[in-house]
Amino acid sequence: MAEEQEKPKNKKIGKMTLAEVETALKKTEEHMQGLSSRYAQALLARKAELSA
Repeated sequence: MAEEQEKPKNKKIGKMTLAEVETALKKTEEHMQGLSSRYAQALLARKAELSA
């Protein structure tokens, strides 16, 4: 139970760091077999925002 309080289950895309976004993209691509989902598109937009 203590571990659940330390790490939030879901984190808003707008608050993710570049490293977190890249990790989420990798995981999403593996599980959804591509980056066409709305979630993946939001992650790609956030990555572009952070990279600029």
